[in-house]
Amino acid sequence: MNINHLRYFQAVCKYGSITKASEVLYIAQPTVTSAIKDIENELGFQLLVRSKNSISLTIEGVSFLEMLNDLMASFDNFYNMAVDLGQNRQATLKLGIPAILGTFFFDRIFPEFERRNPNIRLTVHQTPTIIGLEMIKDSFLDFFIGIKEGDTPSCDYNKLFETELVFWARRGHPLSREKHITGELIKNQSFIMAPRGSYHFKMVSERYGNIPLNVVMHSNQISTIRYMLLNSTAVTVLYEQVFENDDAVCKIPLEEPIVAEIGVFRKKHTYVTDAMKSFLRFLTSVAD
Repeated sequence: MNINHLRYFQAVCKYGSITKASEVLYIAQPTVTSAIKDIENELGFQLLVRSKNSISLTIEGVSFLEMLNDLMASFDNFYNMAVDLGQNRQATLKLGIPAILGTFFFDRIFPEFERRNPNIRLTVHQTPTIIGLEMIKDSFLDFFIGIKEGDTPSCDYNKLFETELVFWARRGHPLSREKHITGELIKNQSFIMAPRGSYHFKMVSERYGNIPLNVVMHSNQISTIRYMLLNSTAVTVLYEQVFENDDAVCKIPLEEPIVAEIGVFRKKHTYVTDAMKSFLRFLTSVAD
């Protein structure tokens, strides 16, 4: 029985959709569908009941999922301990990070980490914080770097640094000479914002909950956001580091600062390999 196929089945059960699971896993939908059929054929019974708009577990599927969850938790610990037996083995760590945060934090990680640790390779998945934490919980990622908001009982957490979200506009924009941006000033502005469902967007929306923001576009691509800032009247609220070396745009503090705590998450109650320990030590050093 293929271990990856079992993980695909776990994800489908978690998200209640083959389509959603394939998106989270970055795997083609037919691959996930085929994997589950292979499991069912090998077991000799049906795991899922498929209808037009939903899926549900059969009675056997419910029992199988409970057994599988216990098995995968044990397997993850076994695998990590087994990896540490090989002193010179090339280790791979799966890291998740939101696209916007990655624009300035990647440079603080790469290529210095790989230079110091030639036997450890990082594979990076750009994913929003909410999805990234779910991927940690389901063991699809070793680490996730993102915004800390509230408790995450399924994850261990280490704080890395704090940053602020600030107002960004092109130089020469009518608000570019303001010392602080108030709620009153942003009422009639056209915003390009991080995608809905992201913690980033949630933090800004909650701060200005009584002011309907005129969001003309959602994007997590910095090149797109910058183009809109320079070639239209659009403005945005992003981390203060994003465009810090870009003379074409300017940042203005918000009258009421929005502070974001950034940290690294990993699954709770799992074995921490030597490679993972090395990465945690490195992150702590670059965040100081």
